[in-house]
Amino acid sequence: MKRLTPWIVGLLFLIPTGLLVYKSQVLNLSLLPQKVDDVWNFYISVKPKDAAATSVAFPIPRAGDGLKISEERIRGKGFDTLIDRNSDSAMLTWLSKEPMTKRVSYTARIDITPVIVRKIDKDYTSVYPRQIKKYLKQPVLTPEEETAIKLLEGAIFEGGEDKSLIARKAFYYVHEEIQRNVKFRTIVDALSSGKGSPLIKARLYAYLLRRKQVPARIVAMLRLPLITDSPVEKHQLTYASEVFLNNRWIAVDTNRGHFGERPDRYLVMHHHYEEVEKTIAKSKVAYTIRADRAVMNKFNKEEYRKDVLRKGSFFSFISLYRLPLPVQNIFNMILLIPLGALVLCVARNLVGIPTFGMFTPILLTMFFRETSLSFGLFFFLSVVAIGCIERYVLDKLYLLAVPRMSIILTLVIVLLMVIAFTGLAEFFGASHIGYFPIVIVTAFIERFSIMMTEDGMVNTMKTLLGTLVISILSYSLYSISMLEIVMFTNPEMLFYVMGLLVLIGKYKGYRLSEFIRFRDLIAQVKKKGTA
Repeated sequence: MKRLTPWIVGLLFLIPTGLLVYKSQVLNLSLLPQKVDDVWNFYISVKPKDAAATSVAFPIPRAGDGLKISEERIRGKGFDTLIDRNSDSAMLTWLSKEPMTKRVSYTARIDITPVIVRKIDKDYTSVYPRQIKKYLKQPVLTPEEETAIKLLEGAIFEGGEDKSLIARKAFYYVHEEIQRNVKFRTIVDALSSGKGSPLIKARLYAYLLRRKQVPARIVAMLRLPLITDSPVEKHQLTYASEVFLNNRWIAVDTNRGHFGERPDRYLVMHHHYEEVEKTIAKSKVAYTIRADRAVMNKFNKEEYRKDVLRKGSFFSFISLYRLPLPVQNIFNMILLIPLGALVLCVARNLVGIPTFGMFTPILLTMFFRETSLSFGLFFFLSVVAIGCIERYVLDKLYLLAVPRMSIILTLVIVLLMVIAFTGLAEFFGASHIGYFPIVIVTAFIERFSIMMTEDGMVNTMKTLLGTLVISILSYSLYSISMLEIVMFTNPEMLFYVMGLLVLIGKYKGYRLSEFIRFRDLIAQVKKKGTA
């Protein structure tokens, strides 16, 4: 049988490893659902300032690199709508037969992910597609602007640079030499004072590149607040750039110092600012933009479920994602129980921590998870106090076992009533109190009182402390959201747990607590051995 153990353990580790490799390499399935990086509830409200206007247009986000859009809704009773989604961006227009006197709106849920280009090679492209050539169009400059830009070109460009190097040199100059200041709104002012608004900095960068035959465009976007920022009621448009290198658009922000990347707090509204400059001018339209961070799960389980079902393999029929949502919620918790049992086995068989039975620490962990750790500890310790009082009172009455347990059950319910009336549950952050804690603690009090009679107060308190330590450790393990999603998505990993349990079950050596308990004896044996 000893020879059989390594084969059993090896098989228990080999089965889940093979299944995981098959899912990831053969079926091309991710081992985890896609992480939801940043999801926002987005809102635009628009109204023309001209009282006789019968139409109003405004740019809206367009799905693309680093941007997913869902739940789009266009509001405006009695209005026709037209969405122009060209190769660059999207423009939404509301049309009316009568003058527009009311605001119209657009809402959507937006998922933003960072856009990063880690390697930008040298670029000597000379011929561009037709849709890119419009971004080589030279701006009409005043004589003063023309002179200032020529002097700047002679200072930062040496001649012979490839286009990616030209883009970098222009970026470093505009970002480092021109400070952000919204009061300076012309190119001449920016070059003479070293200060310029975000729009002027983006324009200067784009003009420098276009004059060197590098396609560049100005991007209108929103800078969304961080979690630590104070809430913003209305968002204002800001501006950045994009440069076309190696057959793709590269994000560039000369205001915040980003080259080749756009963080997930920047939402692009339109990729060609010149096309919408007249439309969004403050003199023509009044607009309000709001964006609130959406409360969502960390992982997108619905998208992963669709991906699994599309594969049509054996895994698509046994995946837990096929189950109804209430059943999935049950398995989210159940699949963590074997991990709690593993923690218990390590604590008891390897460390030597005493506990009240096999399942009491795990049940307490689930109780803490169902309510909260602070409330669970408070309630549990209150029950322990009831157990101590019950031992001295009911023992004098010499009651039979069933009436005794019924009295204990009644005392627990009375305790719950007191907690409900005093509001202690809300104070400790308990989400709800159900039947589950009543079942746990009623059985626990009787066992606790029996152990106090048989083993004494000291040993009982040691066992109580061990039970609490293991329960809190398991609770900390259960609180890791990543672990929960890993086990739910890959339940075959339970074989790993069984393999570890077999190894722990075969251990016949000393526990860690026994080395401490018998340290004097060990010291004497060592002395005799050296004598």
